[in-house]
Amino acid sequence: MVRSGAWMMAIGAAVLLLWLVVAKDAEEPRCGFERMSPGDYCSSRKSGPRSYEESKRNASTVASGMLLVGGALTSGGALLLVGGRVSERLSVPRARMRDRRRSRVAARTPQARLVRKIRSTKVPVATRGYSPREVDALIDRIIAGLENRGPAVRAGASSGGITIRPSFTITSPGLDMTAIDKFFAELDEAMDRL
Repeated sequence: MVRSGAWMMAIGAAVLLLWLVVAKDAEEPRCGFERMSPGDYCSSRKSGPRSYEESKRNASTVASGMLLVGGALTSGGALLLVGGRVSERLSVPRARMRDRRRSRVAARTPQARLVRKIRSTKVPVATRGYSPREVDALIDRIIAGLENRGPAVRAGASSGGITIRPSFTITSPGLDMTAIDKFFAELDEAMDRL
């Protein structure tokens, strides 16, 4: 848009420069390269003989057309330049608004609601329990899968009616094992419903 505006302004300026030459001919017409005087006639093969007044009138018509075209191109080019600059400045906020809209729409999906629920869950600490680091790593992988940032991961895999749970290292202190097992069982059920 900016480049088009610059080209239009350049062409318009060139037409206006030519208009200056033609406008001089409208005041004092020429026959070839020589200036005409009132009462002179100019003859050419294309148009035949023309009087001083006809030559002046023709040059005036051409000059007014060139002024109109040159002015329109120059002002149109200036509008395109300004519009392009304004559009460039507005494109960043528009992109931000589009991203916010997409994130709001994405936040309404069942996966996004489940991720919010996972992140808001608090698990009590016990004197002996699962390693917080290992549990957090598994939860991060599950969330990445739900947000399409990684492969889908489940806390429990079923095989022949038997649910296989991941084995975490027991640490002291650690995350309450009963609470974590219940959390992962509920999470598996919620993921089944997605």
